[in-house]
Amino acid sequence: MALDELRIGFVGCGGIGQHHLKCWRDIPSARVVAVCDIVPERANKAAEEYGAEPFTDLAQMLEKAEFEAVDICTFSGVHAENAMMCIQAGKHVMVEKPIDIDIKKVDKLLDMADRSGLVLASIFHNRAGRQIRRANELIREGALGRLISGSTYIKWWRAQSYYDADAWRGTWALDGGCLSNQGIHAIDQLCWMCGPVKEVNYCHIETAMHKMEAEDFAVAALTFETGARGVIEATTCCYPGMSIRTEIFGTKGSAVFEGSRVVSFEVQGEKVDLGEQAADQTDGRSDPLAIGLEGHMAQLTDFVNCIRTGAQPMVSGREARVAVDALTKLYNAAGITKIGT
Repeated sequence: MALDELRIGFVGCGGIGQHHLKCWRDIPSARVVAVCDIVPERANKAAEEYGAEPFTDLAQMLEKAEFEAVDICTFSGVHAENAMMCIQAGKHVMVEKPIDIDIKKVDKLLDMADRSGLVLASIFHNRAGRQIRRANELIREGALGRLISGSTYIKWWRAQSYYDADAWRGTWALDGGCLSNQGIHAIDQLCWMCGPVKEVNYCHIETAMHKMEAEDFAVAALTFETGARGVIEATTCCYPGMSIRTEIFGTKGSAVFEGSRVVSFEVQGEKVDLGEQAADQTDGRSDPLAIGLEGHMAQLTDFVNCIRTGAQPMVSGREARVAVDALTKLYNAAGITKIGT
């Protein structure tokens, strides 16, 4: 290992974990040196493939292996708990989305991270493209005028076999439903563009067709702190699955996004140059592992650079909290208070 390589400890070697591991293999400034999974076979397989030391217990990995940063890809309901263990051990932390599903745990994690001075970041790969980041800057600068509306639609598909594959899927304690798992990307993107959610005026959730604890269909009306209003519609019942679509308009123009792709950005009387559009990426509309690597690669590379330079990460822990706050308000408006418990 080169002396300037950042040593990474990795937790959670399942589906999305494999996605992260592939990215780490192609980042020359970092190397995974230890992997952890509660399933020994998965830990051993990942260790063999990536030349790392295997563990089945996070506390043991933190005690015995030598590394500077941790990438967490465990169940959503234990993200904050795992991250706090790592920060307590003096490690920088990257957390797969959402940073957790329990806002109280998120706040404890953020307080700990602030006191530690360590980097805490979270994955929201739909923010990573250059063009969409420029679009966000322009919206924040007022290019669309006063924002009137911001809405997002996540009409995805999951067969029952997806929920049956693992006991944690679709549970209130570890996962939540289509809002907290699949929809959280779009909720984050909407809040990134329009600002934090002030109030959820109405939210209906139901388990329309799957056998699971949490919801597979949700529709909500909300008000942002900016004064804009909007709609969120999320589901995993829409066969064969459509791309995420986010629509924003204000007094001077409008913008439409599909995942990280800018479909249109129109301002009255002006020609807007957003720069070069990134290549289209596949998404998780019908297969959770069909997403491209580009967004994750960009965020993980950024994470390494932030550790080295002291810069703020593309999505900090505090930024990641905004989506969880919105999620909490959505569930509370629907009468759900047991998420993450």
